Amino acid sequence: MATYRLCYKKGKVGYSKNHAAYIQREDGYQSKEEDLKKIREYLKYKNKITFLVFVNIGVNVGLRISDLSTLRFENIDRRSWTYTLIEKKTKKKRLIKFNAVCKKSIKELEKYYEELEYSTKEGYLFKSLSPYQKKLRLDKPFTINGVSKEFKKIEEYLNIPYPLGSHSLRKTWGKNVYDATLNIALIMKAFNHSSPGITLKYIGIEEEDINKLYEGIEI
Repeated sequence: MATYRLCYKKGKVGYSKNHAAYIQREDGYQSKEEDLKKIREYLKYKNKITFLVFVNIGVNVGLRISDLSTLRFENIDRRSWTYTLIEKKTKKKRLIKFNAVCKKSIKELEKYYEELEYSTKEGYLFKSLSPYQKKLRLDKPFTINGVSKEFKKIEEYLNIPYPLGSHSLRKTWGKNVYDATLNIALIMKAFNHSSPGITLKYIGIEEEDINKLYEGIEI
């Protein structure tokens, strides 16, 4: 399984006029590889298979939660393992390619749903499985509020001293792609941002690079 670092902003965070551009007001941008591993282990231990797969796919495709949560089984092209969607925020067409981690996770999710007697031929990948919804086999997707609450539980259980939120998975993907390629234009296009500066701020590169500059120069 590929290794990723979970990316987040520590401290108080505000927004610029462009909602995508995070402005750090206190502590710097952080990224810790071990935290994602702990989160995966926690979700597996708690048998929260749906949210585990949500995290695994989320850090591998870089979608907004509003798009990630509404992925459907019947829209997956199994020949090429791709998925075409229209982004809710931008209304732009987006093609994503599922890598080996995603494919394995989807197959594990299908097995889990089959045990619950849910169809895996159609319906949402990430179903809200409250006792009431499971009883009636309702096909309702994750909500942003529900995702935020789940991340809050993870924070408290694992004593993570920084906030996890709906942007964490997407930022993690962006930061890891940048570290691997140094191609900010590629990430900017994937995120549908209007400028490289917005993307750099979003994944915390600008702040991080400035801090390294100060640390590396002694006169």
